[in-house]
Amino acid sequence: MGPSIGNGGARGHAPHMGEAFDISRIGGPDGLRGLEEVTRRAGDAALKHFQQGVVPEKKPDRSPVTIADREAEQIIRDYIVSAFPDAAFLGEETGVVKGSSGLRFIVDPIDGTRAFVRGWSTWSVLVGLEAEGVPVVGIAYMPAAGDFFVGVQGKGATHNGDPVRVSKFGPLADATVTHGGLQQFTMAGVGQALLRLSDACDIARGCPDFDGYRQMLLGRSDAMVDPGVQPYDICAPAVLIREAGGRLTSFRGDETIYGGGAIASNGIIHDELVAALTATPYK
Repeated sequence: MGPSIGNGGARGHAPHMGEAFDISRIGGPDGLRGLEEVTRRAGDAALKHFQQGVVPEKKPDRSPVTIADREAEQIIRDYIVSAFPDAAFLGEETGVVKGSSGLRFIVDPIDGTRAFVRGWSTWSVLVGLEAEGVPVVGIAYMPAAGDFFVGVQGKGATHNGDPVRVSKFGPLADATVTHGGLQQFTMAGVGQALLRLSDACDIARGCPDFDGYRQMLLGRSDAMVDPGVQPYDICAPAVLIREAGGRLTSFRGDETIYGGGAIASNGIIHDELVAALTATPYK
């Protein structure tokens, strides 16, 4: 858990969901490449720690943090503050920088710190961008797995340079759904929703953190259910999923990354999935 604040100002045209983002606001293609490069640089720095092994500390909420989390976020933050001095910034580890441009970068330096500490290759670096509160750019780098995803609103999503699209499986009874861990459901007060999910779909498989969204983007699953999350967990995934042809909403079905939980799907099964999960009220 970390800081959660409003967006960084309201200057510029507010993009509607699905409307192409004007990347000239971040310096055009060169600006986007700069964001991709700093994401790779942060991920590669974290990878060195991953290969050597790290000893985690505990934050006040008992979640782990490591030197790799802090170093990766600092690399990204320093770049963004320098390259986009009028933009706001929200990072899981270093907190908030206020801005005035209507742009806000939202960063999770290591999504899946527990996996990172235990030597699993499923952790990622997530860099998202909002424009006037709408997620418009999403970058996800999984250095240990060799996966690099980029999405820009209205321009599609790619995996290692190749376009990606979500599956076309449906209905929900035939679908494979990934989900966060059991503790995520119980801590969010929706433990019964997981039982309903397992009854409603063909296969329900635990696959927490961005790795669950990765399975969707690679066509291996049809949905991801992710309770108890913060904006930095899902800003980048929201753009990637939508640009690959899917949907991402809160448990209530709202198009937001501020609902405390996320349901992502290929779109075909979305309404069924929301109905199945919200039979249990979401706190």
